[in-house]
Amino acid sequence: MYYPLHPFFVHFPIGFLVAALILQTVHLIRPNWICRIVGLWLTGLSSISLLIASITGQSEYVKAIAKNNSMEVVNMLENHRLFGNIITWVTVIFFIFWLYLYFKKMDDKRIDRVAQIILIAIVVAIFYTASIGGNLVWEHGVGVK
Repeated sequence: MYYPLHPFFVHFPIGFLVAALILQTVHLIRPNWICRIVGLWLTGLSSISLLIASITGQSEYVKAIAKNNSMEVVNMLENHRLFGNIITWVTVIFFIFWLYLYFKKMDDKRIDRVAQIILIAIVVAIFYTASIGGNLVWEHGVGVK
């Protein structure tokens, strides 16, 4: 019996990144309400879950390409894979860099503002990639029996 794992794992990094963005925003607006590193650690959790979602997505991509799909579906699959890989590695590198800067310059609050801007860009990109994936499943039936 075949159970695709990508649709299960892909929701974790989306949730972690949106939560990181929301809680980082709360921290910037009201610094005393929330710990400064919550957004950082949620980004770290999203990095791990993005790696898992990317690995399972690669196996689903291979299965989807093997089927006789239209050129439109193949282009959407390529874009979804490309954006997914870019988001995965940008988030992993961003987390490592943010962690390094946090420990190197712990008192510099500008790091929090720059991290907020980068989180916004990553969340926008992840929503775009998720919309491509949703179109693949709901409109074209990719990955559905």
